[in-house]
Amino acid sequence: MRPEVFESDETPPPDEGERFALEARMDRVAEEKRRALGEPGPTWREWWFQSGSKWYVGLGFLILDVWLLSAAFEAGAATLGFLALLPALYAEFLLYRFLYYQPPVGPSASEGRFRRTWTRPVEYGRWTREAAIEKAGGTVPRAEGGPDPREFL
Repeated sequence: MRPEVFESDETPPPDEGERFALEARMDRVAEEKRRALGEPGPTWREWWFQSGSKWYVGLGFLILDVWLLSAAFEAGAATLGFLALLPALYAEFLLYRFLYYQPPVGPSASEGRFRRTWTRPVEYGRWTREAAIEKAGGTVPRAEGGPDPREFL
């Protein structure tokens, strides 16, 4: 079969308004590309440790807990399994906070010096942006003074 041949293959030229809108969109896209190249964001390694690995660490904790409970049920000691699960959950909680804890930001969060407690072993997590800033030799910005955001609600 032979394709039909149309008399005019050309599309009509765009009018001034369409051309202006197209140029404006192209300029906006070029500006977005320039900004994206100027500030590319975190590296893959930073993203993995700060965001990506959270789910896998949580999944690993879940697998460990299920393995612990299933071993206890298999041995016929369900009570012992649940008792063993309590320290495991506490250890997982502490490890998760050690890796990922980010303190709240705001005037109410500034309590002065950091004090260790049973539930807050570190001031901020090892794999957080605050830890990266401090490791690079910078200072972590702290909210001191200023208005309380709750006053404006």
